[in-house]
Amino acid sequence: HRRHEPLARITRTVNDRSGAMSSSKRKASVLEKTLNKYRSGQKAASKIMTAAARDRAALDARSDAQYERMKRAAEKEKAEREAALAEMEMPVEPVKIVATNMLAKQKHAIDTLFKQRRAMSNDDLRVFLGFDCNVGDLFESLKAHDKVEYDEETKMFRYKAKHDVMCKEDVLELVNATPDGLAIDEIADAYVKAVEDAVALAEEDGSVILLTNTETKKKVLFRKQPEYEVEVNGEFVASFHEVEIPEHDVDFDKALRREGIEPTPRPVYDLGPQPELVKAKKKRAVNFERMNVTNAHMPELFKAAQVDRLDG
Repeated sequence: HRRHEPLARITRTVNDRSGAMSSSKRKASVLEKTLNKYRSGQKAASKIMTAAARDRAALDARSDAQYERMKRAAEKEKAEREAALAEMEMPVEPVKIVATNMLAKQKHAIDTLFKQRRAMSNDDLRVFLGFDCNVGDLFESLKAHDKVEYDEETKMFRYKAKHDVMCKEDVLELVNATPDGLAIDEIADAYVKAVEDAVALAEEDGSVILLTNTETKKKVLFRKQPEYEVEVNGEFVASFHEVEIPEHDVDFDKALRREGIEPTPRPVYDLGPQPELVKAKKKRAVNFERMNVTNAHMPELFKAAQVDRLDG
């Protein structure tokens, strides 16, 4: 038994060392995995920070561009407003021709109110027109006209547009309150830049949708409806564009009817009068039998070959 004690101690020592070595290997393996996770997380964080910095730079660039556009638009609007005020403050030219007909006077008065776009007294109108607007049938016709607003208290005339809008924001509010669409022609007389602002709302700001009526050719503004705006899958878009559309209208209508869809009637455009084709008149052969000719007893003179010269 004593002989085997050194051997047992050696065996225990070897086992202890091998266990310590395996334990250290396990610790090293766990540490290496932890380091790898840290490195991968660090790389992912670096990518996220790079993408965020790129997005922030792009956002700053867009913000700067938008600020410059707004600044230029404000400066342009200010310059136009100052030009309009300067034009209104210019001395009024004396009236050269004074209307005498009542309807002509009414038209001149309404046109003056439309151009001035401000409240005007009878004295103001007399400077432009050369006659009084607050007397007789003319006064009653102006007060009853749907394009004229008359204040009984201040005794002032003002042009009355169909819609009471004075700026782009008013136009946007009116479009959003009109679900069936607002024709630009309806606000054209509201203020000087009404049409420009309406088009800018659609083309520059993207706040509304501008469409053209295929029948009347009038431009119509429609409000945007976010509840109907959806993101379309790219695969669906590709499939949509892969569908072959017949080139000719007749074939397209037939394809629709095959699918049970009745095509919408196409508008017929008036291209004006068609040019008349001049047809060449055919020369009719001479029928000598129906003609009263001299020397009818000698028809061979006319049926034979004729001479083309008389000088021999």
